[in-house]
Amino acid sequence: MSIELPRWMGGVGRALWAAALLMLAISLWMIVARAPIEAQMGIVQKIVYVHVPSAIMTLLAFGLTFAASIAYLTTKSWVWDAIAASACELGLVFATVVMVTGPLWARSAWNTWWTWEPRLTTFLILWILYAGYHVVRASLHASARRTVSSILGVVLFVNLPIVWKSVEWWRGSLHPRNVTMTGEMRETLLFSMAAWFVFLAAAFVTRLRVEWAREAARERDGAPARQAAPGRVSA
Repeated sequence: MSIELPRWMGGVGRALWAAALLMLAISLWMIVARAPIEAQMGIVQKIVYVHVPSAIMTLLAFGLTFAASIAYLTTKSWVWDAIAASACELGLVFATVVMVTGPLWARSAWNTWWTWEPRLTTFLILWILYAGYHVVRASLHASARRTVSSILGVVLFVNLPIVWKSVEWWRGSLHPRNVTMTGEMRETLLFSMAAWFVFLAAAFVTRLRVEWAREAARERDGAPARQAAPGRVSA
């Protein structure tokens, strides 16, 4: 039996990329031309329309890594490992965007690039841990890579609720607990979040196709998967 890339991935991927690029363009226009300038922080406050969506996409991607890792440990189907690895890589990319935009915003809001307050500290730890996931995954032999990566995908998820609740659990946090926006600011933020979600979906399908192609190449080289993944499989 041979593993083939499902045909639907190509069409879905192209449709998602077209929608993502269009929505991101509209989002950029809304940020620049529609959303008003905040009275206290000025134009720098508009970073929120990138910072907040990227943070939410980070949590979603790592959450998918967690779910897919559990599924792999349960079923031993390589496709779940591929989903977990793809989602984790994208989560790290979005987390890096958060780590870049955060200090830019902090410099204006708090007059410092970095401070060891709870949200920033826990998110930095999150970034380091998931970066370590990829280092460990790349260093392991194929026979152990999937199981160890899946265990890490489950264990590292513990840090996500810590990041989410850090502003409530520890005193002295400079991050606001709730950000209330109305009117055009709220509309811009919500649309930006939707645009980034579609972008995440498009990038995920593309990244998953890479993992699928790698698995097919391993099979051709004489290292077949333990279990065929759901999708198009031909004899």
